[in-house]
Amino acid sequence: MSEELIQRNLIDSPEKMGDWNFYNIGATTLKALKSAKLIPDKDYETFESKKPDALIVKKPVVIAAIEYKTPSQLRTEKQIEKAIVQELGTAQALQAKVYIITDGSKSIWVNPLTGHEILQENGSKITLNFNKTSSECIVLINKIRASINASNDMLRAAASVDPLPLAQKVWQDLWAVSGATPENCLYTFVEIFIFKYLSDLGVLKGMYSFYDLLGKYSGNNENDVLEFYASVIRIKIKELFPGNPKDKTTIINGTIFVSKDDKAVSGYATVFHKILKRFNDFGTLENIDYDFKSKLFETFLKESISKKNWGQYFTPLKVVRAIVNMADIESGMKICDPACGVGKFLLEPILHNLNHLYTIETDEHGAERLVPKITLVGYDKGFDKDEQKTIILAKANMLIYMSELIREHPNLTQQFAQLFNSTFTLQTNSILGTLAKPVTEEYDLILTNPPYVMSGSSNLKEEISKDDELKKYFSISAMGIEGLFMEWIVRALKPGKKAFIVVPDGIMNRSNDKKLRDFILGQCDIDAVISLPLNTFFTTNKKTYILALTKKIPLNVGGIPTLPKQISPVFTYLCSEIGETRDVYRFDIEQNDLEAASDLFNMFKGAKIKFRTDDPRCKIISIDKFYTSAHWAVDRWWTREEKIQLGVEDDVETITLSGLATLISDVSSSLMEYREPLYELEKKKTIISRQMVNIIDPAVFRLSSSGIGLNRVKLNALNTDNPDDFPVYTAGQEPVAFIKRLPKEPFGANVDNPVLSFATNGDGSAGRNFVIHTKPFYVNTDRIVVQVLRKDISPQYVRVALNDMKEKYGFNHAHKANSHNLAPVTIQLPVKSNGCYDLEQQEIMVEIFNYLEDMRKSLLHQKDRVVESNVCVDLSCYHFAQKKISDLFSVLRGSGKYTRSYTQEHPGAVPLFSGNTSGAFAYVDTADYNTPCLSWVIDGLAGYLMFHSSEFSATNHRGVLLPKFSDINLQYAKFIMEPIFRNAKKGRVGDNGENEYSSLPPFMVSELLVPFPVDDTGKISLSAQQEIAEQYITVEQCKRDVAEKLDALAHQKNRAIIALNAKSVILLPLYRNKTCKIILTRSAIHDTLYRKSHQFCRKVQSGEDLFPMKIFTAPQHTRSILPLTSSDKIIAALRGRYFSFSQIKSYVVVQSSKICFWLLTTQPQSVILVLERSRL
Repeated sequence: MSEELIQRNLIDSPEKMGDWNFYNIGATTLKALKSAKLIPDKDYETFESKKPDALIVKKPVVIAAIEYKTPSQLRTEKQIEKAIVQELGTAQALQAKVYIITDGSKSIWVNPLTGHEILQENGSKITLNFNKTSSECIVLINKIRASINASNDMLRAAASVDPLPLAQKVWQDLWAVSGATPENCLYTFVEIFIFKYLSDLGVLKGMYSFYDLLGKYSGNNENDVLEFYASVIRIKIKELFPGNPKDKTTIINGTIFVSKDDKAVSGYATVFHKILKRFNDFGTLENIDYDFKSKLFETFLKESISKKNWGQYFTPLKVVRAIVNMADIESGMKICDPACGVGKFLLEPILHNLNHLYTIETDEHGAERLVPKITLVGYDKGFDKDEQKTIILAKANMLIYMSELIREHPNLTQQFAQLFNSTFTLQTNSILGTLAKPVTEEYDLILTNPPYVMSGSSNLKEEISKDDELKKYFSISAMGIEGLFMEWIVRALKPGKKAFIVVPDGIMNRSNDKKLRDFILGQCDIDAVISLPLNTFFTTNKKTYILALTKKIPLNVGGIPTLPKQISPVFTYLCSEIGETRDVYRFDIEQNDLEAASDLFNMFKGAKIKFRTDDPRCKIISIDKFYTSAHWAVDRWWTREEKIQLGVEDDVETITLSGLATLISDVSSSLMEYREPLYELEKKKTIISRQMVNIIDPAVFRLSSSGIGLNRVKLNALNTDNPDDFPVYTAGQEPVAFIKRLPKEPFGANVDNPVLSFATNGDGSAGRNFVIHTKPFYVNTDRIVVQVLRKDISPQYVRVALNDMKEKYGFNHAHKANSHNLAPVTIQLPVKSNGCYDLEQQEIMVEIFNYLEDMRKSLLHQKDRVVESNVCVDLSCYHFAQKKISDLFSVLRGSGKYTRSYTQEHPGAVPLFSGNTSGAFAYVDTADYNTPCLSWVIDGLAGYLMFHSSEFSATNHRGVLLPKFSDINLQYAKFIMEPIFRNAKKGRVGDNGENEYSSLPPFMVSELLVPFPVDDTGKISLSAQQEIAEQYITVEQCKRDVAEKLDALAHQKNRAIIALNAKSVILLPLYRNKTCKIILTRSAIHDTLYRKSHQFCRKVQSGEDLFPMKIFTAPQHTRSILPLTSSDKIIAALRGRYFSFSQIKSYVVVQSSKICFWLLTTQPQSVILVLERSRL
């Protein structure tokens, strides 16, 4: 590892240049940079020993290589040529996009592909001097990346003027003077833009033109000019382009300078004049290319986004173009976007074929008529209930797209306006918007990015429930607004026609949306799923996909129209970049995986079965995987290693303090999405009666554990690895093999008649690992099959009801979940008033369970994101020196005497630590260390450190670091040393970060170098360590607090699932004092009941003495089972033990191994016990 990188902490805390990492180095070789994973891991051959002066990097891409020179080395052209050649090879080896040579006052910008200087659009040399703090340099580098290649050294002018300054200045002018909503600022901006644009096109002439109005400021005051615009020019624009009488929208709808009744607003005349001058200074809009006009709107939208979340209304242009490129546009088509926003999905398809799709015909009287050869239909519901005017952006955009036709035929403006109004319609009659119209088989192509928000979905569904036609139309009951739109899209599409939809990860992942996914599979062929990177859309880091569908054409089978099952494979692609930076700036970049995916898909769709590619981002997936998989999140079908190689996942993600704040904000926002669906699900529940049913009741269930009984060798010999064959199950949830049919009949199962099975054996498996089978299968060993014999009992509900079976009945290796031991197991089935089993309520309970399970997984994922985030603090103001571990610490190894038998024979209060990353392994009666120190894991998850402030002992699986000096801050040392230790470990990293077994023995630790801050004399600075440690402690405390809250929510969810089972539960905190007595306090009961049950709460508040204070002593056998290490054995030992409270008889149900150990230790900390509410 480079001393320079470590000493300056550049690995974890690089300088920043925008969102790029800036490494100002010079003493570090490419080999060392590669080892530190700062540049791509490849063979740099003869350049391995080269030491670049500076690099700009956005992993895995090297943006720029920089070489520093003195002014005397860049005086002449000959010297400049020599400087370019000197390190050009290094820049080329790094595949740098730009090569910069600078002396601090002037800079040479070089194309590494050619070795030539990069020229400006006019052919002159670039004069801008490189400065890492300059935003101009960031813009220039992005422009260079988008322009140069192996045959071009000149910047390309996408537009003659950069639109960003105009949009920013106008936005600031409008916002500062009015304080209006972002919507109204944008509408007003669009109005002035259209005013000037129509003037430049020659549509507005004479007294109505932009330039004539500017001239009126000579001899007139500003108020008079604004009044003339409001009362004359604006009226003229509305005459030329009449609005839609239904939604009251036209191409102009600004309300800052002009009121809704077309009166000039007093007090705004000066800023109106100022903005007109800005547009005038900007120059003519007439001859600026289409891209510029689009970017101008996008730029303003991005400015607006900082004030309000408009991400759901705006799809980046590069995403739109990639999707349009995948679609085949033909004359006569009817194309729809049911959530059109600013209209790009409908306008992009006509852009390059405008004169063919829209013609001007002349009748016998010489009158011109606009004749569309294609029908575009865009619906939108608007921003909010007060300002539902989103459609004006779409209409204004359509004017820009059709500007050439309008300029050539200025007398047809009213016909163009009629086209705008018929194309884009604002749906204001119902809160359902587009969804209020149950359209069936109407469109040839649907291109859309529907809103994907949970908020408001319950209101929409409630509205739908009031209309019998809509209830029948939206029969899938999918989650969120996006689920309703997906159902609408599928039904509105004509058979044989296509849809391209941007969908959120929820549709692809949620268990409760499996019915929606099955509906899509039944109605459509899946052509493609393209995974988009996070932050593809403004203001949201939500994961999204492009889903390409073709509506199935029914076949006539025996006189019955039948939809065929898809047999063609599915095109999937993993994108890590979309051709622009995924931030608010949206600079163009060279890497555009989405464009590549779009082009490759067009090759695929012509020969789906025979298509092959060596692109590692593309996988052609069998449709069977979509039928059988629990999700369609195709990015999860790439391994983590594959993703890292492709740059989709960084090996170690490092974020700043502000990045941590953003992460926590993202987590908070994502959690809020669960609130409304939970309310929605709660509304579905009704008060019902329940009936107890035994799981071995032969009238209800048929249990069988009859397996094929093959050993591993024989089973492997029969294994075909073909998912089309019969899967074979053992204790695990996934099949262990696929085999051909045997003489022994498989268990029958299909989608209409699913079958449940679960594991019977294993300490961690028995009574778990449930599988709902929907195709015939075999069981080998260690699994029991439960076939439900009644149609009014759902196998999925039975699975939910048995969810906590393992914990409740203590199934493990010794106490197997076989037919004999299942005898006591019962479930409660909801019953109707007529005594029949209530299948509808069962399905609702399953839906709730699935949603809660999805929520639990999301909570744990969000927790992992926070816990695993590597937060770097700014250490640039400190000086560091590398110190060898053995010079600062005594490096020791724990004792080998601490065996299991030893811990049983020597119980005590001293914590004994082993190879675990947190918590004590056991408690013994002797302490080996009683001074503050650090310890680390030697083997297992090697390298993790622990800080000790009190006495403890350690096994030989743990190393101990005793400080030799008093000027070592152990908290600082832990934070700084742990990543170094983890990086130095050897052994098996595991698959996708799991199943790691690594080693870091003391002799390796002794030689490691770690950076310590030093003062001006070179002495280790204790105060600097304390300052740095405080920052790290604050960060870790923040991460821990957030993680604990998320963990608590996840466990609350677990208890909610348990409450679905036979006996609902109430949770009571218990406290144990040092004499091993457990005290049930009345305040704890009151707090718990207040949270969990309003009924009980009312009783407690009314003074009813439900639970008198009772102190009781833990049973004597508790200590005797302490040494048992298996949580399942502990649960089995506790099963059936009774704790008596006055007036209450109930038994303890231990929920997890962690709670087990809390229960059994003598530590004075709280534990959770679950009591049956039915016994209270």
